[in-house]
Amino acid sequence: MNRIRSIIVVLVLMMFQNAVVAQIEHNADTVLAVDYRQTVGEDSIYVVFGPGASGFSDTLRMTAKSPFGDSSTIAWYYIDASDEHDGYDSELLVEHADTTELSISTIRQGGYQVRFSKDGQDTVFTRWAYFNNLIVELFYEESCYELFLEGIEGGNTFRYFNPDTVSNAHYLVNGLTAKWQDYYLDEDIQIYQTLDSLNFDTTTTNQYFSPAPKEYKTYMFSVVFEDSLGYSRADSIVYESIAVKAEFVASQYNEEIPDSSLKFEAPLYLGFKNKSINAEIYEWTFYNDSARVIDGEAAILRTTNFYEPVDSVLFTYPGYYDVKLKVEGRVFVQDGNEKTCMDSIRERLYVSVYNSFIGELPDAVTPNEDGNNDEFYYLDIKSWDYENLNYPKNTPSTSISRTEVYIYNRYGMRVFHYDGGKWEREDAWDGKYNGKTVGSGVYYYVIKARGYDGRTFKKKGFFHVFSENPSTMD
Repeated sequence: MNRIRSIIVVLVLMMFQNAVVAQIEHNADTVLAVDYRQTVGEDSIYVVFGPGASGFSDTLRMTAKSPFGDSSTIAWYYIDASDEHDGYDSELLVEHADTTELSISTIRQGGYQVRFSKDGQDTVFTRWAYFNNLIVELFYEESCYELFLEGIEGGNTFRYFNPDTVSNAHYLVNGLTAKWQDYYLDEDIQIYQTLDSLNFDTTTTNQYFSPAPKEYKTYMFSVVFEDSLGYSRADSIVYESIAVKAEFVASQYNEEIPDSSLKFEAPLYLGFKNKSINAEIYEWTFYNDSARVIDGEAAILRTTNFYEPVDSVLFTYPGYYDVKLKVEGRVFVQDGNEKTCMDSIRERLYVSVYNSFIGELPDAVTPNEDGNNDEFYYLDIKSWDYENLNYPKNTPSTSISRTEVYIYNRYGMRVFHYDGGKWEREDAWDGKYNGKTVGSGVYYYVIKARGYDGRTFKKKGFFHVFSENPSTMD
């Protein structure tokens, strides 16, 4: 940690016809010109930075040596513009008679005058002391929600005036500029890497970030302050991130799924990738469809405290499902108490599972393998809306747990039978019986299906087969 104590001294040297010259020693390092002149003589600004022999000095020391030699009277005064009358007020600080020099030490900012007198001779010198008090000692307080880098103070504009014309004020502007840089600790190689991702304000001293940085565990912030008086100081600080962010995304076969694509038919197995930042404790909650909860089912479908669910989450009942992830970060101590930062996200209606449904059946089949109407199977439906659970295009049935399909010729002979789960296109009737294409004619079907939501379906009807083979069964 580095501390800058800058002291600026403005000297008004009044010279008379006898050309008396007082000697005033000081601990100044730099001399600058002021913005006003006296009738006689010229003012200067003495800038005192330190450090002194014992470290950085907060104190300005001035020693006035009389131009009149031995047995002089020397008095130091503090001056300030008066609130009650035109001109300024003076406060006697110290006075000694019969001396050749007199010193004062001060940390008080403002104007100082030293008066020398002896045997009717009298002269006054005026100085201005500006204590820059620029402190660069970065620190921060633990917070889950924001980061406020503090510890930079001082460097304010200083007001001074011509003692002859008090109303005419002058200002010394320090002109502080800050150069900030941020880094993150690469955990693999344990080296700080330049980040350049945070928005630093170069015109202000202390920096505020909300929300607090959390993408990495360890940061470092450095700053170099420079002023127009030719001095600079730097400091750096390591920041251990405690803020957390809860975030996740659904996945299938280890591939992430965009939120807009989370619409499926039952049964649905979904994995979940944990995208949380800076967390150490996890709590997953998978909620049941609200319609089922109203019907008396449990509100919670499943919970887990693993980083990610070990097994895929099974959704079987059509409806809408919420997913919540709550996370906690590392333990830190605040006001003597152990605390952790928390965050949670609950994605409402995150997963949609379509209602059970089976589509329409064709009224004709031409099993000639030309790619048109070769099979008896559900018709492709381009769009439909079933209780606000839109199903994907070109999917003729959804969320079906069991299906039975029977096809008979006009004599009642069964030529096709399917009994299993969802009836897929690869299980469609290809117009063959015992490996041979059936003949043209009228055929009858009966379809029974049951959905994962408990709905049952039964369809029956007839269709025509147009075949090039003569019928062997008609």
